[in-house]
Amino acid sequence: MTTQILDFDDEQIKELAKEIISKGHVVLHDQNLTQKQYAEVCNRIGDVETNNYFMNPKDNPEISLVSGLKDEAGNPIGVFGSSELQWHANGTGRHKFKEIIVSLYCVEECIDTVFSICSQVDCFAELSEADKKKYRTIDIELGWTEEAVYRPGVINDEPDISDQLGLQGELDIDGYKEDDDDRRPLVGKHPIDGREYLYFMASYIIGAFQHNERIALKPLYDELWKKLFKSKYMKHHVFRKGDLLFMDQLHTIHRRSPVKDTQRMLWRTALDYSNIQF
Repeated sequence: MTTQILDFDDEQIKELAKEIISKGHVVLHDQNLTQKQYAEVCNRIGDVETNNYFMNPKDNPEISLVSGLKDEAGNPIGVFGSSELQWHANGTGRHKFKEIIVSLYCVEECIDTVFSICSQVDCFAELSEADKKKYRTIDIELGWTEEAVYRPGVINDEPDISDQLGLQGELDIDGYKEDDDDRRPLVGKHPIDGREYLYFMASYIIGAFQHNERIALKPLYDELWKKLFKSKYMKHHVFRKGDLLFMDQLHTIHRRSPVKDTQRMLWRTALDYSNIQF
């Protein structure tokens, strides 16, 4: 019988959190969770972000629906519909955030859709010392652009809530410039394990600076793309019903291929590690 996360004791929850940080992501299979149970499980790891947007169930606002389904009036009920997604991570449009973990629980599957995760921390660890030194001197400028997460040419029919989401979070990531809210270092240091990682938010980078002087973005963008998005840093997953995935949003970045089955439904939470004593 598959071990259920609902039955985890405190030490098992702690070991799960440590595995998320060390490996970047963890998948538990054949889980059986209600929305309330899912939120409670995540709250054992840390504080869960709560919102009141169209994709948040009223009784369980910690959860966001990730689906292409629409209501009887033809309005989307979830985020990220059925479109192909560009590489991104939670909080990338806000620059400062505390919900380092994102979790996805599969309620209805689409076996033709592939979810991909790329390790930004493993990539940085294998860079040459010269590259590491150079990248530590670079800041990136992040900006919200319409349909930034969606692949070029994809039509997004979700409601525009960017003005509601805002650009501010709560955690000051190491090296963040308090006086310049749209800039942060290209290389970050994880607040828990201290490992350095690239923060290559491909969908949101609109500028770059080195030693506080603006530099050409495209050569840097192309260089980082070639270094990070290699198969050896990637893992690919096809969600099946009952799969529960946790990702560290500083150590990893993710994307998704198009969804063919419109019944596909994932539940999503964003949380921190605040309830774990490391």
